[in-house]
Amino acid sequence: MKRIAFATLIVALIVAGDVGFLEAIDSGGPKIAPVSRGTGSAGLPIRTKMNVNSISSWYDADGTEEINSSTGNSGLTYPQGTAGAIFTAGLMWTGEFNDGQTPIIRTNGHSYNTGLARGAILGTRTGLVEDPAADDVRIWRVRRGYASADLRRDAAELNSTAIANVSDGQIAAVRAQYEKDWLEWPAAKGAPFYDADSDGVYTPMIVNGAPVLFPDADEPGIADADQVIWYTANDIGRSSPWGSTPAAGMEMQLTIWGYARTDALGHVLFKKYRVIYKGTGSTPANANITNMYLAQWSDPDLGAFADDFAGCDTTLSLGYCYNGSSVDAQYSGFGIPPPAVGYDFLQGPLVPGVAGQDINKNGIDDAVDTGIFDLKVTAPGQINLPMTAFIYFAAGGRYSDPPFNYQGALQWNCMLNGFPPTPQPPPCPVPPPDPFSGATAGSFWMYDKSDGTSAPDPNNP
Repeated sequence: MKRIAFATLIVALIVAGDVGFLEAIDSGGPKIAPVSRGTGSAGLPIRTKMNVNSISSWYDADGTEEINSSTGNSGLTYPQGTAGAIFTAGLMWTGEFNDGQTPIIRTNGHSYNTGLARGAILGTRTGLVEDPAADDVRIWRVRRGYASADLRRDAAELNSTAIANVSDGQIAAVRAQYEKDWLEWPAAKGAPFYDADSDGVYTPMIVNGAPVLFPDADEPGIADADQVIWYTANDIGRSSPWGSTPAAGMEMQLTIWGYARTDALGHVLFKKYRVIYKGTGSTPANANITNMYLAQWSDPDLGAFADDFAGCDTTLSLGYCYNGSSVDAQYSGFGIPPPAVGYDFLQGPLVPGVAGQDINKNGIDDAVDTGIFDLKVTAPGQINLPMTAFIYFAAGGRYSDPPFNYQGALQWNCMLNGFPPTPQPPPCPVPPPDPFSGATAGSFWMYDKSDGTSAPDPNNP
């Protein structure tokens, strides 16, 4: 491994309304997620909220997403102040790690457990990581206009209290944390920022208690967003929940952002994953990963959990969840219908385009097409991979959650390759007729019933 290999993936989390599924890409009753936690006390905060628009969602610095890890309850609420829409989510990856260690096939990331620890990997093939208890190993959150914004709701959500009970001291603490994160934004670790003087060094300015914005000074952020979260995590500081497999030396950097708007963008959060293969102290210089897949995993619970359905749109690289009826037991208490929620791959891994192919289905030959990398258009001949697989699993259904052992790692590998997650080793099982595509009349299903059995689509007999 003579150079650091990395991939980026940009995902849009979209929630829509009148107010567990999984997407993969090449390279019942109350639930408590058994998420383990670090013990460091200095690096705070280790979790925070994205809540600048109509979505309110928790994120932790160890790869845990969209769950309130302090309570074990659903972590994404939509609209703000109503019912939960997502119980938890995370990035999963699997691949063949050719580094001289066994097993070759390894899986990691976050589903109901996390195999990641807070902090970056220090250098390439060193095996050294940041101390998770250090003050600068945490989660960062910035917001434009924090100095004068009304932060009462923000303080209420972070302190799990009613808006009416928020104290002036709690509001002041939120404002102070925004300023601290603005000043200490970890640009040197990879966090995005606007470089006003183009010197590559982050140098913010605070004047009269308010931050100076770009282009008059360096500013933390990305894509002109109103609120941004950033952190980095690694697989060296924590054992994988999917079997006793050796750490590969994978670092994940996550940027999350949103817009304080009332139009469609006010119902969307964006997530950018950068996954870097840095290796460990025993990784040889020629190590590589083959057949690697990345997946956005999610357990959506739209209000009441027992009446939700999942599907995908292959032309949009969109996986989604919707309510089985127009009335939901939890959302009805707020006098609103249940929303739908989805994850859309906006920028998949960048690969060379091949003449005569149109993998991203945009009508342009891939050899002359362009891709997007770091929100910039690439030269012709490169494309972003679209969603390449979609599958759901549910307790009591045809497919259940993969177990937290090496058998589960192999099931994840099969799933992300587009095969059913059945409990058997490679080669992966041949899938049954596609239950969702509708490609052949009479040989498919459009939906699964809440009892876990399939039913033919009455509109396509």
